[in-house]
Amino acid sequence: MAAIVNQICDISGVPSASIGVLHQDEILLTESFGYLDLDKTRQPTANTSYGIGSLTKSFVAASLGKLFDEQSDVTWSSLLEEVIPEYNPKDDRLRGLVSIKDFLSHRTGLNGDMSIASQGDLEFLLPRAELIPSVGSLDTIAPIRHQSLYNNWGYSVAGAVVEKLSGKPFHEYLQEAVLGPLALENTTINPNVNEESDFADAHAALSDGTVFRLPRRLVFKDSIFESAGGLYSTVNDLLSYAKAVLGAERDPESSPLKNVRTLLSNQAPLDSPSRDYRFYGMGWIRTQLPGVVGLQGDNACLFDVHELPVLGLDSLPMMAYYHQGAAFGYYSALFLFPKTRSAVVVLTNSIPLNDAADWIAQAYVSALFGFSDSVEYVGLAEESRRRKLANVASMMAGFDKTREEKHPGRMRPPEAYTGGYYNDVGNFLIEIRKHPSKNDTLELAFQGKDSQVYELRHLHHDTFEWGLEYDESARRARFTIWDPPYFQVDFGVDGTGPASSFRWAKDGEPNSPLTNNVERHSESLIWVT
Repeated sequence: MAAIVNQICDISGVPSASIGVLHQDEILLTESFGYLDLDKTRQPTANTSYGIGSLTKSFVAASLGKLFDEQSDVTWSSLLEEVIPEYNPKDDRLRGLVSIKDFLSHRTGLNGDMSIASQGDLEFLLPRAELIPSVGSLDTIAPIRHQSLYNNWGYSVAGAVVEKLSGKPFHEYLQEAVLGPLALENTTINPNVNEESDFADAHAALSDGTVFRLPRRLVFKDSIFESAGGLYSTVNDLLSYAKAVLGAERDPESSPLKNVRTLLSNQAPLDSPSRDYRFYGMGWIRTQLPGVVGLQGDNACLFDVHELPVLGLDSLPMMAYYHQGAAFGYYSALFLFPKTRSAVVVLTNSIPLNDAADWIAQAYVSALFGFSDSVEYVGLAEESRRRKLANVASMMAGFDKTREEKHPGRMRPPEAYTGGYYNDVGNFLIEIRKHPSKNDTLELAFQGKDSQVYELRHLHHDTFEWGLEYDESARRARFTIWDPPYFQVDFGVDGTGPASSFRWAKDGEPNSPLTNNVERHSESLIWVT
């Protein structure tokens, strides 16, 4: 396996990977590859701390499982408004309808757009106090309880519910209810990082496969997404956690974890139309092998489902629970197999050129169970890297082609567009500025921050784009986006006057309710949906 892991890491731009395998409730192996720093002076171990991103979600669900076991006033089916009366969804159809379980199973039908809260450069754009107003402003893009639509906001909401019911900060109750009882001493929201720490530095892969060390660590503690993806952990801790989850499913009475069977049960289909073997539970994906896995990560965005490998092809059926994590500088994967009391965990320290943690985890699962599917994971890593870079290059070339074909001509004076654009909640600002040196270019500044400035280039007429080459995106610690509509903005201009409206289609869905209009009032543009 060492040769496979090293090749995947080299292809994907991953400095280090730590891996653990549990089988029949015993640790079968732990092994690590690469280095924690660019100087190659520190090697990872099973006790190295990595950001685990959305693996955090099952810990949040476990915290609520403990709370609901201790008191009966609030249940999974309780309405969010009953716990947090300030929640006021803009869609009247959702009032008095959305439950806590709906948020944890991603089945609210709400869009998970994070653009107003995170745009890169290792900072959050909204304070924690804006969580509930922001969730209330999310657009409905599917019927409630129709399917699972991944939504990080739902787990920020879950953290707020934990705090409201427990009367304690989320990280304190998590320690009391889950981390402490399971003796997970190296799992925390706020790691103590110093020169002596066994801590994996965060990196991003560049297009040539080399890596860029991110300049600082994003602090999740007390942030708007603390409970959506803020935990750090180790291979040894996650193997202990996996063993505890599997044990709690078999024998609920003897475990400090509560309601685990509910967390692992089918809550929302991943597919539409739905299939009977791929569901989201609460913090876990539940699927039947043989089957396609990794559907939550980047690789599933780079291949059609029928192109992805079928894990366990030609093997006997077996149940699997899994989740993937993507944090700023870290990718991870955790697979559980109840029949054999097995688990595989993979932790890496890069925003990679593909989801390397997913490919590595699948390779270890295949080896553990002796699957004869002959999947070439190194080849998949190469192809997924090629596709990601090609997608970004195609987007940028498309913008250039549009400019060439539409002959944009001279841009209106910058003053026709400059000003502040606010959303309807009033907590998010897009400031349009003059470019300091380029006549045919503006600047876009999220929340008006100098640290969040992007070039806004004239595309044609009153349409502009701020597309990012792959390496620029990586150096700014952004997850890769290659949907042209995400980077395109349109100003509505009547006659020769200044812009009177603004449109930005976020998350690459230009025909969805995410396309926003902004009305101009003097120097302030009010964003209305």
